[in-house]
Amino acid sequence: MVLIAAGNRLAFETLYDRYFDKLRWFSQGFLKEEAAAEDVVQELFMKIMRPGHGYSKSQSFSTWAYSLAANRCKNILRDESNRQRILQENHNEEYSDTLQFIRSLDSQILAIHIQRLMSNKTEKEQDLYRLRFEQDMSVKEISAILNMPEGSVKSGLYYLLKKLSEPIKQLVDESR
Repeated sequence: MVLIAAGNRLAFETLYDRYFDKLRWFSQGFLKEEAAAEDVVQELFMKIMRPGHGYSKSQSFSTWAYSLAANRCKNILRDESNRQRILQENHNEEYSDTLQFIRSLDSQILAIHIQRLMSNKTEKEQDLYRLRFEQDMSVKEISAILNMPEGSVKSGLYYLLKKLSEPIKQLVDESR
């Protein structure tokens, strides 16, 4: 390393020949991809060629090089893990927002179609629909308001829903 620091090209080539494959194999153990491991080792040797590369004569070259390679691989894995996590979070938020928007839009479209269907129903059917589905009242409350027996409210709602089900089913089939 002292010779490399002094610009000795032969010393660099010797070090490169001796450690490149070993460090690539070591890095590939972390990254599982030969090309990515090779990039790590190339970066390491580029760092060695620059002045102020951080090597200290008090440590062995192999320990220093393997430490640098391991740290770089760990950083790559951490960066990739964070990137995937962020992509997943953003995807989930965007998907959730989009899904919520679509559901809201579907509800609005359905409400418009139901209003059209209800416009040609009898006043009694319209009252039953409004009280039960728009005001969310119970059968007992509707019975008291419309002054009808509970059984009549139940059967009126049943037949109303039966009349509405086929046109709504057609609407759903058309939207697919």
